[in-house]
Amino acid sequence: MTDSEDPALDSAYTVGVYYYPWYAGDFHGGRYMREHLQPPQPPSLGEYDDRAPEVIAQHLQWSRAANVSLWVASWWGPGRREDTTLLQRILPHEELGDMQVALFYETSGRIPEFEDMSNVSADIAHMAANYFDHANYLRIDGRPVLFVYLTRVLSRNGVLDEVVVRMRDAATDAGHDIYIVGDQVFGQPTNSSALGLLDGVTNYDVYGSMGAQGYAGQQKVDAYYAAQSKWQKLANAAGAAFVPAATPGFNDKGVRDGHPAVSRKLTKTSEPGSLFRAMLQQAASYTEPATGHMLLVTSWNEWHEDTQIEPVVEAVPTSLDGRDGAYSEGLEYEGYGERYLDILREETTR
Repeated sequence: MTDSEDPALDSAYTVGVYYYPWYAGDFHGGRYMREHLQPPQPPSLGEYDDRAPEVIAQHLQWSRAANVSLWVASWWGPGRREDTTLLQRILPHEELGDMQVALFYETSGRIPEFEDMSNVSADIAHMAANYFDHANYLRIDGRPVLFVYLTRVLSRNGVLDEVVVRMRDAATDAGHDIYIVGDQVFGQPTNSSALGLLDGVTNYDVYGSMGAQGYAGQQKVDAYYAAQSKWQKLANAAGAAFVPAATPGFNDKGVRDGHPAVSRKLTKTSEPGSLFRAMLQQAASYTEPATGHMLLVTSWNEWHEDTQIEPVVEAVPTSLDGRDGAYSEGLEYEGYGERYLDILREETTR
């Protein structure tokens, strides 16, 4: 594909998706809500092995068609499945083209109890040796970008400053000046010295931050982005960039219990996908030139929390799940095909 044929060039934004290279073909024993629907709604590709060249090729093709130019890839440590999939299958893929890749540092796995920092320096050294110099690795102002999960928890535990120092020192020792985007934004804005420790901030858990359940409605969406506007002002005042985010919905009943689902429709009578569209329309207005007008989508393929926009088999909407709504919570789920790719393309095209 030449540059002129690349649909992502039709976007005024750097559209990023959180990408999970952790599926070995059984989807962790299933454990996602849509496998329990009647009839089931599996991925269009089936329960795939994400190392298969044809799966990566299809993900790249779909991404480009939806204006996605960045995969923010979940990373759990040197030699782990995600690391080897990225290094051995995704980055060398013959169809990678201009797709940019950045790592999403999973602190819950790499910083035990959000206190033990013994892995940090070696992790960054590994990244520097294997990722940061790659032509497809994301850079801002020439600096390799690292997204860090739950910096807000590290901050609350009083260790974020030390984690950041270790990261920057290890990167500097390897000849890199890293650009750290922290998952610092959540709920109502609070001014914190943590904002000044980071180069950029964002909100991974859009669902939790929005605080909606059932049908979110336009009021919840408006309130969420009103709070995001305040977060942006605080971040910018501290010298950090702001990266807005959006999500299509949420349901984690297939993997755990305890979180109310949020429908992918704004209201019961709204069009399928209307929550995602409403969120994108507002998220786009908070992008910044300093980040290439970046916005992030939670997620490309986090099937266990049903935040994925990856295509699913086409099927009529259903709330039947064989357990009296224990999985669907009575909400209708559509076998949506490529609907969310279409919405993302429509809302991010020039």
